[in-house]
Amino acid sequence: MTSILNPDNRLFTLARLGRRPPSALAAIAVVFIMLALVLIPGQMLARFVVLLFPSGIQSVTDPISEIIGFLSIYLGLWVCLRFWSKRPFWSLGFEQQCVLQRVLRGGFIAGLMVVAMVALAMIPGASVAPGELRTKGLAAVGSGLLTLLATSVQSSAEEALFRGWLLSVIGSRYGPWIGVMVSSLVFAMAHALNGPTLLGWLNLFLFGIFAAFYALSEGGLWGICVWHAVWNWAMGDLLGFATDGVPHTGLLISIRATGPDIVTGGAFGLEGGVAVTAVFLIAIGIIVMRTRRSGEGRLTSTD
Repeated sequence: MTSILNPDNRLFTLARLGRRPPSALAAIAVVFIMLALVLIPGQMLARFVVLLFPSGIQSVTDPISEIIGFLSIYLGLWVCLRFWSKRPFWSLGFEQQCVLQRVLRGGFIAGLMVVAMVALAMIPGASVAPGELRTKGLAAVGSGLLTLLATSVQSSAEEALFRGWLLSVIGSRYGPWIGVMVSSLVFAMAHALNGPTLLGWLNLFLFGIFAAFYALSEGGLWGICVWHAVWNWAMGDLLGFATDGVPHTGLLISIRATGPDIVTGGAFGLEGGVAVTAVFLIAIGIIVMRTRRSGEGRLTSTD
């Protein structure tokens, strides 16, 4: 644990490049201002496109509005860093060392965790239906790639905001543990509008802790950005599980876990069940044990 939560972790060092990190309240306020920027232009664009184009193209307008909305987070963070913190955007954790290695590793770990989660959730029972690729043909591939792009933009923007910004600035000023806890709590609170159950909210908090530990273990954001994108896209758009209470039709297959809600998450989706709880707890434990041995992420950004 001491390796990950070293005050000289690379993410905390990068946060000290500019002016003294802002107070906790100011850092949290920046998060919610950025999230408001997502909601306003995204919703405005969606309504504008619906007015211009015929009905039946929601599969195109939704990803585009999501991309436009979450791109505003990058712009907002750039402005905040440039004119307030006086440090470059890459100091959020986007350094150029070992990028490909971290990207591939993040995608691979996400794939393993999705498989483990699905296997645990399907043990009590599940039904499997054909995915969109079989029913819609090649048109489904284009739609799937567009949603993957939108998910990548959205997931990376969230990582830049909650881990690159909030975790690093609070952790560098008040201590690593406080940075991890506050960023994870705010992350769970920001997703509370999706209506999670109590267990679902706990899993969102564990999601935040896992993501914080992952980012700190690498001393950067490349790996966790890819992990987050693959996790979200594979669960909903690839395999067809419900996410945040919204049903999905998968690209390859559509899986409906039919076991007890406590395991599967019920209508909210897998992130509301103990299958996800178990996967996150195991993953957090593995990161802690691995970084204790290797000392990754403590002082530099290189592997």
